[in-house]
Amino acid sequence: MKIYYLILLISYLFSQSEDATLTIYKDGTALIKQPVGWSIPSGSSYITWNNLPSGIDKDTPFLNITGADILSQRFNNNIFTGTDFFSKKKGEAIQVKPKNSKLVKGVLLEINSSFITLKHSSGIITFNRNELEYLGSKYDQIELPTFDPYLSWDLKSKSSKDIEGELVYKSHNFSWSTVYRLIMQNEERGELIAEAVISNNSNIDFKSSTIQLVEGNLNNVKKKTMKAERANRSTATAQLDASRLINLDQLGDYHIYALNETHDLGAKENITVRMYGPLDVGYSKKYVFENTERRQKEEPLEVQLTMENTEANGLGISLPAGKVEMYSFKQGKGLEYIGADGMGQVPKGQFTTLTSGRAFDVFGNRKVLNYDRQRKSEEAVIEIRVTNTRNEKVNVLLIEHINGDWVIKDESLNYLKKDASTIHFPLSLNTGETKSVYYTYRKEWK
Repeated sequence: MKIYYLILLISYLFSQSEDATLTIYKDGTALIKQPVGWSIPSGSSYITWNNLPSGIDKDTPFLNITGADILSQRFNNNIFTGTDFFSKKKGEAIQVKPKNSKLVKGVLLEINSSFITLKHSSGIITFNRNELEYLGSKYDQIELPTFDPYLSWDLKSKSSKDIEGELVYKSHNFSWSTVYRLIMQNEERGELIAEAVISNNSNIDFKSSTIQLVEGNLNNVKKKTMKAERANRSTATAQLDASRLINLDQLGDYHIYALNETHDLGAKENITVRMYGPLDVGYSKKYVFENTERRQKEEPLEVQLTMENTEANGLGISLPAGKVEMYSFKQGKGLEYIGADGMGQVPKGQFTTLTSGRAFDVFGNRKVLNYDRQRKSEEAVIEIRVTNTRNEKVNVLLIEHINGDWVIKDESLNYLKKDASTIHFPLSLNTGETKSVYYTYRKEWK
């Protein structure tokens, strides 16, 4: 009777493997909360659960239930493998079949994932396992092996009842990332779409799952990120576009993006869901030529877009870090891909700068016209020439890096000192115009 009850219990349990809540982090882990419920008899009972992902952290599961006492919990990860099976056969006779060769019989001395060693009548023979067709041993009657890890609990109840609760655990093999698509309508405005790419690299399916995505400093992914800086403009009271498809909340120092709908997330599957958009956003465009001290070069200028995360600019939301793909839209020609850049997390009221690539019709030339180094001083005369062959006016930013203690003199254009080693020369060029900027930097030391 006890065995019969256990079979019914397991069968019922397997049918309840839906409706989980997955909180997914960017470090490749997820917190999984699985609803559970069973009918248990009075006294002691034993239940198991084997619908677990292969990447489960074995020390994290706990069962949160009402109506019964949990006497013990066990985690069994004794999964059947051929290597483990044959390891128990050391000192016994087995047989191996090398590829394109005859069967070899001998006593098993050693086995691992790469090699197998036998004591043969002719001596000691070691085989590469990749070169074998199969291993074999005499028939052994073995118990039904375990193919999946499972949890088990000993419960005690004062009466027969229905109990319910949730199984909570952490697991690896889950991740998410953000992909933005910025469709540039013109030089000043475009449409921004934010999508979450959610990955389940585990071995089980999650049906009708509630998914939450956590943004914070939990990941160690070595990707390019852009520094978010505070915006100077004040925000308006306009509401975010009604196309918001998530709910945003905070968990301590982190942001949680909760998807409004439940989703099926199959094993080894990626799904893409809309987070925001399309949102009408504005940006400023400039062409950047960046150099250091005595460097001489001629090259097209970088194209940079600066976008403010304010309500007045169509945003005013916490933007998670991700990749931004940029497209140019031309009437009658559709979308054209023009580049991509990484973006760090951008809180409300701050801005970020994206680089789409280089504009070959706006190019710069930097020369060191004179360089004089003395025992206690150094002086260089710099010329920077920029040419605009585009059909419209462009804004250009010249960025110069100078190390040490320095002074600027004889500059042909006013500069902005950004920090101890950086100065900016902002300028604009009309169609077909070329402008040159001259300055001298001088260093002195004792």
